[in-house]
Amino acid sequence: MNKRGQTGEESNGGTAARSAKWAPPRGIRLIAFAHRPDRPYGVQWRIDGQRKTKTFQTQEKQIEFAKALAGDTKRDGLAALRLNTDEAREWRAFRALIGADANLEAVAACWERNKAVAVSPLTVREAVALYTAAKTAEGVDAASISHYGPIFDRLEAAMGERNVGDVTGEEIAAFMAAQVGSEHTRRSRFARCRALFNWLLESKRISSTPFAGMKPPKVAAKEVEILSIAQSKSLFSKSSTNEDGSPISQERREMLGRLALEAFAGLRNDTAGQIVAAEIQKDGLRIPAAKIKTRKDQFLDGLPKNLHAWLKWSRPEEWAMTQRQYAEAKADAFTRADVPHPHNCLRHGFASYHVAAYKNPAATSVVLCHKSAQLLWDTYRGIATQPDGNAYFAITPPKGKAGSE
Repeated sequence: MNKRGQTGEESNGGTAARSAKWAPPRGIRLIAFAHRPDRPYGVQWRIDGQRKTKTFQTQEKQIEFAKALAGDTKRDGLAALRLNTDEAREWRAFRALIGADANLEAVAACWERNKAVAVSPLTVREAVALYTAAKTAEGVDAASISHYGPIFDRLEAAMGERNVGDVTGEEIAAFMAAQVGSEHTRRSRFARCRALFNWLLESKRISSTPFAGMKPPKVAAKEVEILSIAQSKSLFSKSSTNEDGSPISQERREMLGRLALEAFAGLRNDTAGQIVAAEIQKDGLRIPAAKIKTRKDQFLDGLPKNLHAWLKWSRPEEWAMTQRQYAEAKADAFTRADVPHPHNCLRHGFASYHVAAYKNPAATSVVLCHKSAQLLWDTYRGIATQPDGNAYFAITPPKGKAGSE
């Protein structure tokens, strides 16, 4: 602590100044504030006997300010350190605006964070390339990146050579309004374009986003479509037996085992099509990150007993289908049973019947890898009755000669 009661290392051409190879003139001191690691470099000077101090994050900024202060003083004397009438009015107006008790350093830091940036020389086409490269570097997989392609191709066709900083909200609104497709498709396209411009804003390549204040397209709430109990039974029974009682093929068994993963464990179609025998364990399913939408390793336990029965019956150690072969065999199974095939109907069916049977949305959401049990409850509650839920999870493989080899 120095003689003025202030912790810091004073220099009038001392250590701090010599390290920067510049010595301040008399009346200006460079101060090192060791107790303030966020802004350890200070400059002190006096006006009419009152000491003034300003601190900086870097020594470079400290010296830059001190040199400017010293240059003005050398040219104009102490008058350089005083405000003229216009400057005084401007200062008082500024103080009135921010409040007499406002911390000036905090105000300056806020301004630094939010000040407008110069318009980037990037075109929209170049920005798309940078954004997709950044997402890849963050670990987003190639399959997910490929989903950006359709809307980004349209964006480049519409305004690819425009400077990203010149694109207006009106232009973006018109572009998004011109998109055709389902409600969910238009909403996802909106989200991907908005994410692009938000990234440009966060990386300080633009000073504002044309999506500011813009709301995504509304999606009308629709009741999820599931198979009835009769349709679900038909789907499994028609493929697990032959009318003449002859054995079914191992390919048919495998298809039904993978189908059971969708219907009785709620797995998505692409995940069910990739599971191998080593991932089917006695007490659950161990799913690698690369095979699931969450991109995190998952272990699913507490699964229905009828799922384990179907898996054992399907002989996972002999599974050999590719994803495409499974998709084709699954489509044939729906045709054979003469039941409808709405999108994600088996996953939706699992959620609906599981909530109905067990009345435990938290347990259902864990199996489905959902983040919100409340959202799941709001979505699937009331679609099926508890007796239907119990009947659904009682669908089991055939016994005896039927379906055996």
